[in-house]
Amino acid sequence: MKSFSLKALLLLSAVTLLGAQGAYALTDEEAMEDGMMPIEEYAMAEMKAVLTPGLNSEGVAEAVRNNRLVIAVNKASKGDGAQTLTMYENGIEILKEKISTGREKEEKAKSGRIYFSTTPKGFFRPTKIYRDYLSYTWNAPMPNAVFFIGGIALHATTKSHYKELGTRASGGCVRLVHETSQMIREKVMETGLGSAPGQFKIVNEAKGRNRIANNSVSVNQLNRNTGDLLAAKVSSWDTVIVVYEE
Repeated sequence: MKSFSLKALLLLSAVTLLGAQGAYALTDEEAMEDGMMPIEEYAMAEMKAVLTPGLNSEGVAEAVRNNRLVIAVNKASKGDGAQTLTMYENGIEILKEKISTGREKEEKAKSGRIYFSTTPKGFFRPTKIYRDYLSYTWNAPMPNAVFFIGGIALHATTKSHYKELGTRASGGCVRLVHETSQMIREKVMETGLGSAPGQFKIVNEAKGRNRIANNSVSVNQLNRNTGDLLAAKVSSWDTVIVVYEE
């Protein structure tokens, strides 16, 4: 625990010294669409995460006991459960697959701003669901995208990236094989109004982007750091996504 706290503190103190690092061929737009986080935001988020006792397997178990559908993402780089996504429905494990999460490294944009390619830790509700999603910056398809914080989503990756599953390889999103991503999207939709025809609409927001609409329900907001249910309501799905490292 202390080593992670020290890491976060060092990141905070080092923010002003990072300009000397090698540049990457990224614009700020590319970094943000890839799900990367400005380094100063990452440092603060990391400090909060390491001081939160619930962001571990015990916290996942608690969430599983108290919620209908839980998607647990272990973003560790090594260990038995590293780089795996486990899905639980009504307390029962129904899926466990290898994934790729953020590279967890500093990346410098052409503007000189430093980003961190991280998958943020915490307890989250889905924010948007897409059957099809096209990244205009990278001209890359992201089928079955389930967004849960900013530009970070669970989504299918291309077959050329399948060999990277089980390693940290993304800008922050959680990459999956296509079949798994579709199963996850449909399971999340079932915690809304359902995944059968007539229980949702598909809205073409823009070229290559078909969003699932008229499917969410009113659920309690979550405390990002503890997973506790809050009194305030939000339009989402009765699903909890937990990102942790253990």
